[in-house]
Amino acid sequence: MNIFPLMLVTLSISALLIACQDETVTGAQDTQAQSFTQASLSAPQQGDFSVTDVTEPQLPPINSSRESLSFISVPAKTLIISPPSDSHSSSSDEYWTTVTGAELNRGVSLSISQASSVIRISPRADTSSGALMHSQSISPDKIQLINLDNKSSASKSSSNIHSLADPQALATAGLTDNSSALIMSSSAKPGKYQLKVSVPLAAKSSYLVNVKEKHSPYQLKLTSKFRVSSLSRSLDFNISLTNSDQPLRPTASLKHSDGSYQTLKLVSNHGQWQARLPETLAMPSSNQGLSEIQIDMQTRVNGIEVIRTVKTAFKQFVPSAKIQQQVNTRWREGVPVSIAFNLDIAAQGRFALSGYLTGSDASGQDKTILKTESANWLTLDNSAMLLKLDPQLIQESGLSAPFKLMGLELKDQGQMARLSYQQEALILEQ
Repeated sequence: MNIFPLMLVTLSISALLIACQDETVTGAQDTQAQSFTQASLSAPQQGDFSVTDVTEPQLPPINSSRESLSFISVPAKTLIISPPSDSHSSSSDEYWTTVTGAELNRGVSLSISQASSVIRISPRADTSSGALMHSQSISPDKIQLINLDNKSSASKSSSNIHSLADPQALATAGLTDNSSALIMSSSAKPGKYQLKVSVPLAAKSSYLVNVKEKHSPYQLKLTSKFRVSSLSRSLDFNISLTNSDQPLRPTASLKHSDGSYQTLKLVSNHGQWQARLPETLAMPSSNQGLSEIQIDMQTRVNGIEVIRTVKTAFKQFVPSAKIQQQVNTRWREGVPVSIAFNLDIAAQGRFALSGYLTGSDASGQDKTILKTESANWLTLDNSAMLLKLDPQLIQESGLSAPFKLMGLELKDQGQMARLSYQQEALILEQ
């Protein structure tokens, strides 16, 4: 009997058994080195926001990927973790008015408060008759601008105009809406003017007249929120006119996804304005779309009539998810490894979580160690999300407990909407 091959087989089997035993022991030791801790998210503070009532979105999602993604990065040392701004501001030195071809033929009254202003006439499509009708473009040499405050120069339109631009010239500057424009003379005085077109226009044709008063001391500033829940029945905003302390009486309208406008009721509340949104607010036709609010204002400053229009876009979103209060953290050898969250959702969709892990330096100050991000497709049966941490980065940072999760943010990637933010979300304790 050949004993040598038998010994080799025996040794090989023994080696395999030992390897399996070593792997079992190592796995057991690794499990023993880990611990799990349950904790509650911190109480909200100023600047935090979240969803209260979860609602099911009605529009198709922009991002419907089922792929799970997780990223860990090291932010710049100069990074300051701060809440995202919930509002934005825009200023205007111009105004818009929509007129018909018949009105332009008769003459449209304009208030001008600044010399060298630019007046542009843009033809607009009209569907009021049930069919699409394109208004004809206007040759600039057919445009007249008459000063109504100066009777002696009423017939001298050319004295109020410095230069003219036809649609071709404006197209080279990026304005491809078939519009014509004029620049007023620098000697033209503020006051009432009549804009008139001498060529016959279709009576029901539509035109947008834009008066741009560049370098005007009167700028209308609008500050409003740029994220509005579909459950909200109002939009708060503030307006102010530079170099004026006159009380303002604005009007507001909402631009729908089809380009139509709807007048909104305004209420003044302790210096702040509130636009009442329709009870059945029409959401944009796509999650990629934005809604727009337009504010028009007319007042007198130092005897001069000032008209302004300012517009701002905002994102309408459905409050589709919120983070549950209880979270679970996993630890290994005194270092956090991951944080598990559960979400309340109304329907399946793709959501993303992100946050910053900080540690304490020798002086007790919080310093950022890493940023962690995760995105996944969630269902009603599986609405859990995991933020992974990097123990090596934590150890190499030289920072120690207490570790904190800062800037916790939840997004609905199907709507591309931010649903919640918490500045100091969690203190991680083993």
